[in-house]
Amino acid sequence: MYTLVDYVQKWSQRQPEKLAVIFKNKEITYKELFDEISDFSKSFSFSKESVVSLLFENGYEFIIAFLGTMYAGHIPHIIPSNISNENLNLQLRAASSKVFVISSTCKNKFGKNIVKKPITFSEIKSSSNYLNIKKRSEIAYLLYTSGTTSNPKGVGVSHKSSIFTLSNIVKILKYNKNDINVLPLPLFHSFGLGCLNTSLFTGATLVLHENSNDLKKISRSMNVYKASTLAAVPSTLSKIMSVFNNSELIFLSNLRLICTNSTPISPNIVKFYQKLLSNGHLATYYGLTEASRSTFMIFDSEGRETSVGKPAPQIKIRIKKFLNNNKKGEIWINGPNVIKNYWNGEIDKNSFQKGWFRTGDIGYFDDCGFLYLIGRVDNAINVGGEKVFAEEVEGMIKKIPGIEEVVVKGVSHSQLGNVIKAFIEKRESHVVTKTQIIAYCIRNLERFKVPLEIEFVKYFPKNEYGKIKRFMLE
Repeated sequence: MYTLVDYVQKWSQRQPEKLAVIFKNKEITYKELFDEISDFSKSFSFSKESVVSLLFENGYEFIIAFLGTMYAGHIPHIIPSNISNENLNLQLRAASSKVFVISSTCKNKFGKNIVKKPITFSEIKSSSNYLNIKKRSEIAYLLYTSGTTSNPKGVGVSHKSSIFTLSNIVKILKYNKNDINVLPLPLFHSFGLGCLNTSLFTGATLVLHENSNDLKKISRSMNVYKASTLAAVPSTLSKIMSVFNNSELIFLSNLRLICTNSTPISPNIVKFYQKLLSNGHLATYYGLTEASRSTFMIFDSEGRETSVGKPAPQIKIRIKKFLNNNKKGEIWINGPNVIKNYWNGEIDKNSFQKGWFRTGDIGYFDDCGFLYLIGRVDNAINVGGEKVFAEEVEGMIKKIPGIEEVVVKGVSHSQLGNVIKAFIEKRESHVVTKTQIIAYCIRNLERFKVPLEIEFVKYFPKNEYGKIKRFMLE
């Protein structure tokens, strides 16, 4: 059973002086990184496989604690650094953590009502209570789902599944040891974590940022280190388009790859970056915490800007079709990347069906086998007997200049049962009226999909994973 740390160790022997990570102008080689990982792994005073909860911002401490826990044979449980006290306690209890390790800066964010006393990185690293573990865990790490529609669930990703997914990423997106990978994503999220793992798996150099807010700092690092790849969410790609003029975007033009995730991407963004990356590609993927990187899409021609691509090797996807529709339905996934059940053996019969994972996402395949996402089962709205997927209406409204975020929900109506209401966050630099939005929807959507109500909001309530809490909008 190979683990990610095995690959870091391999690179520490084959290319000891190669830079593994650059963060805040500090550089660490593969040899130095593996030595730190090995040193941290000796910090634990328990020999039985256990869960070690980790709460860190982006930085060296996270990487060392994450991989050091793994190397010790224990299970790193990754917690968002911006988590609320309530959700923190929920996760610590559900994970049955043996120890809770936290950065010194994060420690000051939480009150005293935490169910497990936190130990700082420096405190546990100085303990040196090493006990040899007799049987190493088959689980590489533990993450919790974002919980936008239900309580967060624990997802234990196995080493086997992790290495399988990394191998697919490398084969399809051509990551290699010569890459300089710029990463402004949070490492506690599966997207950012996957990018970290990919860089270390291939023996490349990772240029890590604290966050994606300082676009100027990100662009400077790409110029200084001659970056070859960038990972960013669609909203960051959109901001780059609006902040930099054409002459300033030279820092992107020489990239071989920009990778984003399957959060709905505007076709305009796809076309913009296709044109900009004369020698490279924009790519996205579709996957969930329970089934990482299930499809890949490399945008290399016009006409499929809204697709999330084709299934990765050894992964099967089928559409459980609705009775009244011969094409659209719920997406089911089967493959080595899919977990068997939730943490602590919690089997959700609604989610797992004879080896297949029911995603709760609605989609369809086109005639060439490309997958398209329509929305979530939970977000379907029944308007006068017609099924409307919120994401379809949201995607249309987002095409209007000046729209930052949109959430569409169903609200009660005496005659139709439900009608559509749109909550909209505008960009400060634009003037957009309700009349303009309604008129645009009438021109581009079937009448029953047009919002009857529109409410402008200053900002949307979001969870620690950056996802909008739809249930809080009324």
